[in-house]
Amino acid sequence: METKEAAAAEQLQQQQQPEPGQEQWRGAVEAALPSTPASAAWPHIASFCALHRYLPGIDVCQLAAGDDGRPGCVRYVASLAPAAAGGAGREVASWAREELLEIDGGARRLAYAVIGSSMGFGRYVASMAVAADGDEAAAGRCRLVWAFECDPVQGWSLDGLLGYLDGGVKAIAARIEEAAAAAAGAPAGGGDVVAAA
Repeated sequence: METKEAAAAEQLQQQQQPEPGQEQWRGAVEAALPSTPASAAWPHIASFCALHRYLPGIDVCQLAAGDDGRPGCVRYVASLAPAAAGGAGREVASWAREELLEIDGGARRLAYAVIGSSMGFGRYVASMAVAADGDEAAAGRCRLVWAFECDPVQGWSLDGLLGYLDGGVKAIAARIEEAAAAAAGAPAGGGDVVAAA
């Protein structure tokens, strides 16, 4: 007898497989972190439910199911818009539920799938990796690589999606650079420090 968990896993796996003959979008974008080694950048990416700290436009990122950082956990992410005239607070403009599929600290890579959204996504599987740039110890820099494969997205073009992700990965890289510099007590961007005589 099959358990509910096994049935859900099988259904998700089927959702992640493209339909035979169906057009697929694939792509990858990346951004340099010139002042941050991969070992310092990875903890920011590995914090699956902290996306709102790094990706502008994401106002909410919270655990919806499972244990944060463990495959199978689900995060709820949302962008908020001002409330309608006369309303108080802010309203959800767009949202997504994303399941962590795998996380590999040694390879500094995680993969996730959109399992529900208000943005027109059908099947969407992506990975975010932190790659050392050359000899990490000597260089002290890395790159973020955001790769995806998905069904065509309603209301988007492939170039539009790539442009959105490119802006996103660059913003994430900039915020990680700022956080790493703050933690190290140095200015972001690796500026030279000159001692007064």
